[in-house]
Amino acid sequence: MRILFHITATSVLRHFLDVVLTLADRGHQIRVAYTEEPLQPPAEFGNSPLITFVQAPPARTDTWREAAIELRALRDYLRYLQPPFAAAEKLRARAFRKGINRLSGGAHRHVSIRCPRCAHDIADEALIGALTANYPDAPGTMARRLALIESAIPTDARVDRFLDDERPDVVVVTPLIRIGSDQPEYVKSARAKGIPVAFPVFSWDNLSTKGLIHVHPDRVLVWNEWQKEEAVLLHAVPAESVHVTGAPRFDRFFALQPQIPRDEFCRVERLNPAQPIVTYLCSSEFVADAVREREFVLRWIDAVRRHPDLASCNVVIRPHPRHKAVWKKFDTGRPHVTVIAPRSISTDQSLLELLHHSAAVVGLNTSAQLEAAIAGRPVLTLLVPEFEGGQTGTLHFRYLLREHGGFVDVAADFDTHRAQLAAAVHGEIDRDAIRTFTNAFLRPHGHDHPAAPIMADAIETLAGAGHQSWPKPLESPRRRRGESAGVVRDTAADRR
Repeated sequence: MRILFHITATSVLRHFLDVVLTLADRGHQIRVAYTEEPLQPPAEFGNSPLITFVQAPPARTDTWREAAIELRALRDYLRYLQPPFAAAEKLRARAFRKGINRLSGGAHRHVSIRCPRCAHDIADEALIGALTANYPDAPGTMARRLALIESAIPTDARVDRFLDDERPDVVVVTPLIRIGSDQPEYVKSARAKGIPVAFPVFSWDNLSTKGLIHVHPDRVLVWNEWQKEEAVLLHAVPAESVHVTGAPRFDRFFALQPQIPRDEFCRVERLNPAQPIVTYLCSSEFVADAVREREFVLRWIDAVRRHPDLASCNVVIRPHPRHKAVWKKFDTGRPHVTVIAPRSISTDQSLLELLHHSAAVVGLNTSAQLEAAIAGRPVLTLLVPEFEGGQTGTLHFRYLLREHGGFVDVAADFDTHRAQLAAAVHGEIDRDAIRTFTNAFLRPHGHDHPAAPIMADAIETLAGAGHQSWPKPLESPRRRRGESAGVVRDTAADRR
């Protein structure tokens, strides 16, 4: 079977490494197609002849190009004017900026008009509010009309030719829903040719923080029931097209085991082995500007240490992988406080060692809190007014909270937070809640059932239901376990 895996960046592919390797192990030919940047083949692929890379056509260049860009940018913004996103001001503002940037060809990120009555400029959110105040149903009505127009946009001839050259039995497209993405063209062309299309969701927040699924694939592969509900309610995907597989990006983290004794860990990181370790996990730039979060962390350390049971605790700060530079040469001037930067953009052994030796973990709103749950550690968060848009202003944040069936203890003030943290450090941990959430959110088919093989099964069965009948490729020998795998690059033109 030939599987075309269309992705946008190496970082995206890394979340599906084990899915690709599982499919290759089963003897399928995997073509990793990319458009936006040259990809660095992951070392895990080695030199397998079953995993090859190909450059795909970028954005369409025909007369529909501008119309498609404008249509999708507007639809991506209009979704944030709908009731589920009423409190998502920061998400709405970001979608507006990205939409204007896309509509203006990268020239602008804001728009304003001058009020003819008061002669004042009305910009961005205020402008949209003024236009929709008297017509509350207008965004939804407009969105439905635009969805009909989307169905009238023809396929891209270049993508059509690319698929004819590649002859896939199934197309897998991800992340698909980034605002301004050209990936909907691949879904549209594949479906027009009768090639089944799967969309595996890239991350825990993508269905509620990015753009729309403009062209529905045959199958949406989600982590859990929360994401299934998002796909149905927020993207109008038929429930029967949504399959829950678990989160394959965490399979390797589940398999890791701690290797460093605590005393050795404390010695290397210059921590006091007689005191507990509290780890602070930094968030993405969207949740909290890196510089402002660094300032907040200093306040947080001082506030936490006012509790007598936390006065001498070790504090480890783990920067977000994309914002390590802000923390270089960072010196708090406080004893037993250290920064341990991530070694890569992906989770690795160093994160497990840190979490394993931590008594408790604190973070605003970050996916690393999920790794903390896998490690069985209590996680706490504090509602911070200046970061409200990245916390309660998002839909996925509430999934973590204990009050919504999650495992994270939330506090609205430092007094409550200090008390919760002190209790966690003393071992008052609801391990059942942590394990229940971890299973339901990341491994809904069972704690000991990795997600990658389940997602591979879903892709295989989808291919079997397709309508296209390309000539069958020559049978390739299955990779032997432990044998190195690898990559071959080419283009469609090379094979003519």
